[in-house]
Order: sequence, then structure tokens, then C-alpha cells
Amino acid sequence: MRRINNYFILLQLFCFWQKSILAQNPDKIIDSLLIVLKTAKEDSGKVNNMANLGSQFGMSGDYAKAKQYADSALKLAERLNFKKGKALAYNILGTVDYNKGNYPEALKYQQAALKFFEELGDKTGIANCRNSLGLIYKDQGNYPEALKSHFAAIKVFEELGKKRSIAAANINIGLLYQLQDNYAEALRFFYIALKIYREIGDKYGIANSYINLANIYADQNNYPEALKNYFTALKLNEEIGNKELIALCYYNMGEVYLRQENYDESLKSELASLKIYKELGNQVDVADVYTSIGRISAMKGNYEEALKNFQASLKVYEEAGHRLGITNTNLEIGHIFLALAADKTGEAARIKHNEALKYLNKGLKLANEMGVKLYVMNAYGLLSELYEGMNDYKKALEFHNLYVGLKDSLTNNETTSKLEQQRIQYEVEKSVEEEKIKSEVALAEQKAGLKRKNELLLAGFAILAIITFFIALLIRQHNQKRRAIEKAEAGHKMAELELQSLRAQLNPHFMFNSLNAIQDLILKEDNDRSHLYLSRFSKLLRMLLDNADQPFVTVKQELELLELYLSLENLRIPNLQYSIEKDPKLNREDRMIPNMMLQPYIENAIWHGLSNKKGERKLQIRIHENGAATEFEIEDNGIGRKKAAELKQQFRHGHHSKGMQLLSKRFELLSHEYGAEIQTTITDLQNNNDATGTLVKINVPFTLSQHANQLTHDTNHNN
Repeated sequence: MRRINNYFILLQLFCFWQKSILAQNPDKIIDSLLIVLKTAKEDSGKVNNMANLGSQFGMSGDYAKAKQYADSALKLAERLNFKKGKALAYNILGTVDYNKGNYPEALKYQQAALKFFEELGDKTGIANCRNSLGLIYKDQGNYPEALKSHFAAIKVFEELGKKRSIAAANINIGLLYQLQDNYAEALRFFYIALKIYREIGDKYGIANSYINLANIYADQNNYPEALKNYFTALKLNEEIGNKELIALCYYNMGEVYLRQENYDESLKSELASLKIYKELGNQVDVADVYTSIGRISAMKGNYEEALKNFQASLKVYEEAGHRLGITNTNLEIGHIFLALAADKTGEAARIKHNEALKYLNKGLKLANEMGVKLYVMNAYGLLSELYEGMNDYKKALEFHNLYVGLKDSLTNNETTSKLEQQRIQYEVEKSVEEEKIKSEVALAEQKAGLKRKNELLLAGFAILAIITFFIALLIRQHNQKRRAIEKAEAGHKMAELELQSLRAQLNPHFMFNSLNAIQDLILKEDNDRSHLYLSRFSKLLRMLLDNADQPFVTVKQELELLELYLSLENLRIPNLQYSIEKDPKLNREDRMIPNMMLQPYIENAIWHGLSNKKGERKLQIRIHENGAATEFEIEDNGIGRKKAAELKQQFRHGHHSKGMQLLSKRFELLSHEYGAEIQTTITDLQNNNDATGTLVKINVPFTLSQHANQLTHDTNHNN
């Protein structure tokens, strides 16, 4: 998971920090404040002094001392009934608890600080508290409330003319849209922040903006653009000597390399980040890097090494009281034990499953206490997998349903849409006011130029007659061109509607066959396998629904669906042996193919070629790049097409296969629409004139994949 620089955001939002604080040495400031504190009287000045000490210790990561001085400031402020002091103390306590992941307490303190600032009419304090509340709501997954808080803060910051704070709030809003996969809006707000930082010459803010832009491109799998922006940010931070952001750049670059499966570069970047964080002495950041190194080991299949790194990071998080890190690492460790259990059987598997259960339950408990819905959802998903591995299909289904329900609630953006409308209304009102001022200026200019305008009017009439003639010709040409474009667009939409209609027919056909398989198991009173089949089928159905409106999917998405489908068919046909061979050079996240392209062929091979065969049943799927196309091979050792047709005629008279017919029609439409033909060849395999199976080859041109990528990009951009 890429990290954002919350330290940077909070640094600019603490209302009592001096403007020059970035250029000062925190240790020197602390020493000076401690000297002043020794002789300070019991008055408001001492409250401010202790509040400043609390904020300085918070900046340095010493949360225990930050809380100590904030508590002392609060007690003295309460004795003096010094409202401003109470507000500052609550503000610090809320920020400390936020950094430790204690969100309910952080929320309580920030709301208390906001109440006092509102009573005092302190606009700066109000705006800063609104922004802090927005950060807490964001980490709790309450995006509508977070957006509401940040937009309220921006309105006050604009009244105060605080450009740096406006920029920081825009970054917060961009992060919220990023979390909701609304990348267009996220980029817009990040660029607004970048523009402001450039205007005020804030290199620190500029560098941080480039990191956020890079995170957006990484989320969109545009890794070259992401790395380009990370390197830009890295160069800027090296110029200004900001080690905190240099380490952050290396950390996030490591995450991008990991997603590219470039493990060597990923580890190299993370180690560079680790070295700097150790120099800075911030142990929580060190723990974050150990967590990332653990993920690299896990991706390489080195689970013992991954476990070692996760245990190291968990120890640091627990010492620092960092609840968010503790929660995430418990889930990571539970996931590792789940993977280790998959390679074991009997008692050995049971021990690993119990270890996984211990860590997952702890992670779920903490996630619920903090109200972080995203981690709660992840815990539900992992527990569903765990109980399925333990053959407790009832609990597996219960946790899967909890996972699906929470996922749906997180993606429900009805409230967000209402808040978005409020923001748009605010911007419209602001634009109207600006236009009003522009109109008044324009009116004054119009009066000044009226005399000259009258002089030119007469000459204009003569020119107008000539222009009118040419305009008439241009209009005629424009109308002809417009009609041609409309005709072409109508043809394009008709083709797209027909493709959507075919996809709508294809998925019901697939689900009908799956439900028949479940019915067969129930009729055979095979309860265990019917429960397992139903659990996996529900996951498959969710995947189908998620991809239902996508004409194209990546090869990786298609393979994930096939793995799940084949595991279902393996339950129905226990001795079915299948394998999927992938060319390691193939970029499975970039290459795109028509949605549900391979499944009908594989279903046909199983149901007609292998299910009627006695003895060994093998199905091989091979994927590699061949010239200018991605080639898919599906080979079975079934009874062959001729024998399958005879059995079909004998036992299923009058039945006509829909899946293959629909797929063939889709290929024709895609060829007509994009000018890229998908070539399919089917070969009957024989040995001494005896049928030994069937081989299907499907070639998807790279040009079609490029069209699909562009179509997906345009659709996301328009949305």
C-alpha cells in the first residue's frame, strides 16, 4: 500500500505553529521552550508554552511526551478557564491519537477543540479542526463526512487568504477522490494544489504534490508515468534536503516496482527508504518499510522470510501504540499463515489454520474498534478463505456474505453525490460572483469604447454582406459533415448495443449451466461438495457482476475467473486434471481481451469432451505471445467432437449450444467494429484414426488490445 504524507498535511494545519517552523531545528526549539517553562508563571503564557512543547514533540514522533505536555496545558487552561488554551490542547491530543491510529479518541478531542474555536470565533482554529476531522473521517472510511469537513475548511481558508492551507486542503480532497477511484477529480485537486505551491514558491509542497500525482498514476496502473513523477519529486527533495520525503519517494517507488513484479528493484528502493528512516529515528516509518519488504518476500513465495519481517514490524507498532499498523500487520500475518496452511495437510495444516485464525481475529477486533471499514472488509474476506480451507463451509459463506455486504456499502456513493452537488453549488455561486465583477468591468469598458464603435459600425455593414455569403457556404459544408459524423456514430452505437446484448445473453447461459451442476450435487446428496460449490459459485457470481458492464477485461482478470470456474468444475468432476501455463514475458495486467472469451471454449471441452470420457481427463490452457497477437491454446484429451456430437444427438435431441454461437457472433462484431479480427482454429487430435482430444487456438491481435485499453481509458475519463 502506498503511503501519503499525513505528517506533511498535519504540519501545515496545526494552528499555533510558527510560519518559519519548517526552517528551524525542532531540538533547538524544544530546548528553548523548556528553558522558558522553568520560570514561567501560572498564566495563559505557560499554557501556550506547554502546547508548543506538545506540538514539537508530536512533530519529532515522541507521542508520549507530546501527550504529557498537552495534558498539562489542558489542566492549567481549565483552572484558568482559558478557552484558547483548551482548544489548542485538545487539538494536540487529537492529532497524537490520530497518528497512533486511535480514531474514536482523536475524533472526540478534535470535536472538543472545534467547539471552543467556534465559541471564540477563531476562524483559523475552526478551519484547522475541520481539516483534522476530515483526515480522521477519511481513515475511518467515512468519505462523505470527510469531504464535507475539507470543503468547509477551504471556504474559511479562502476568507483568510491562507494559500498554503488552501493547497493542503485541496490535497486532502484529492486523496478522498482517489480512495473512491474518481481519478479525474483527484488529479484536478492535486493540480490545483500544485499551482498554488508554485505561486508561493513552496518547494516542499511542490514535491509533495508530485508524490500524490504519482500515486494516482500508480493506481491507474500507469507505472511509467508514476515513476516519472516519483523521480521528479525525489530530485526536488534532494535539492531542498528533505529526508522525510526522499524516503517516502523510495518507499512508494518500491511499491510500484512490486506491482510490476520487479522484485529486485522493489527491494532496492525499500532498503534505500529503510536506511533514511533509521537515520531519522522514526520507528513507525521503519515498521512500514519492514511490512513492505515482507510483502515482497510473500510475492516471491518466501513465506517464512515474509513472516519474519511482519513480526518485526508488528513489534515496533505495538511498542509505539500504533493501532492502525498493528491492525494491518495482524491481517498480513494471518494471510501468511493461511498461505502456509495451503501447503500442509492433516495436523500440520490445522496448526497453521489456528495461527491464522488468531491473528485475523485480532486484526478484525481492532479494525472494528477503530471503525476502519476497509480493514474490516479485508478481514472478512480472509476469514472466509480460512474457514473454506478448514472445511467449515457454513462459516466460510457467512464471512463471505459479510465481506460482500460491506464492500457494497463502501461503494455506495449516494451521500457522496449529494455532497458533490453541494460543492458544485458552492463553486457555481462563487463563479457567478466573479462573473458579476467581470461584467461590471466590461460595462465600464463598453461605455468608454461606444463612440469608436459607432464610427466603425458603418464600415462593418459593408464587410458584413461579404462575410454573410461565406458563412452560408461554411454552414452548408458543416451540416453535411455533421450528418456524416452522426451516421457513423449511430452505426458505432448500434454495434456496441449489439455487443452488450450478446454479453447479456452469454452470462445467463453460463450461470444456468453452473446452477445445473449444483442441482446435480444436491440430488446426489453430496452435501459437502454442494456447500463448497455454492460458496465458490457466489464468489464467481460476484466477479461476473463486477465485470458485467465491461466489454473488455485484462488477461489477469480473465484468468482469475477461469481459476475459480475450473475449481467449481473440479468439484463436479473430481478426477479432472487442469493446468494453466503463462508466458512469463506476457504483461497480464496490460493485455486486454473480450470479456468471457475463454470460458465458453473451456466449458465446451469439459462438458462435451471430458465429462463423457472414462479414465484420465486432462485439460491444458496455454497463453503466450505470437508475433503481433496473444495466442490462447485450449487442449483436452476428451472423446473428440465427432463422438460428442453423436452423444449430444442421442441424449440431448433438440438442444443447441448457445455459448459458442454467441461468442462467434461477438468475434464478428468486434472485427467489424475495430478492424481487428480474432482468429480461431479448432483441430481434432487423432492417433491412428482414433480421436484423442481437441485443440482450440485463439489469436487476439495486439491492435484489438490497444483499442480496448483506449476504450477503457476514455470510459474512466468520462466517468
